[in-house]
Amino acid sequence: MPEYSSVTGLEGVKFAPLKKENGFYVATKIIDYPYAINAKVNTETSTEKQYADNKLVDMAVTTGSTKLELEMRDLPMEILEELFGIEETDGIYMFKKNVIAPWVAMSFYGPKANGKNRHVGLVKGRFSLPDDEWKTKEEKTDFQTVKLSAEFMEREQDNAYKVLADEDAPNFSLDKFYEKVFGAAYKNPDSVSGDKSSVDIGKTV
Repeated sequence: MPEYSSVTGLEGVKFAPLKKENGFYVATKIIDYPYAINAKVNTETSTEKQYADNKLVDMAVTTGSTKLELEMRDLPMEILEELFGIEETDGIYMFKKNVIAPWVAMSFYGPKANGKNRHVGLVKGRFSLPDDEWKTKEEKTDFQTVKLSAEFMEREQDNAYKVLADEDAPNFSLDKFYEKVFGAAYKNPDSVSGDKSSVDIGKTV
């Protein structure tokens, strides 16, 4: 059983564009997105109640979509292209009305007070374009961050919509966690952006 310990931070955001193969959406490559500030995950649920003989006799709970609010230090152009499907030509990014954001899977982790991490994976969703906001510079520097929002749902192959794991749980395997979130893309080192091999992503010393 994992040790009771509060999450004290946020880091390690990664996402993977999905493509449809044999009727299922699967990850194609894993992309690091550094400098996370805040993340909030909220899964919608609704409860229907049945009454009989003047009392509550049954309840049915249904699970809806999972909404993510993610605050990042910046939104680099290469991330913009991958998350929202914005095409680049000669260094210019054209925003067109018919562009549809691709399906993505993503993960991040929160360091806990005991030195271990809690890993979170969301397996199929789409991001919405963020608002643009600028502010004039004053005497005190005001860092302007990017607030992203996305909505996730269950994937077809196993009906999973979220994956959680604590490093201090018995039999924890970081490899298995990433395989559950990203599938075959995690097993293939060529699918990971940057110089890291797939088995290195998310690991702490």
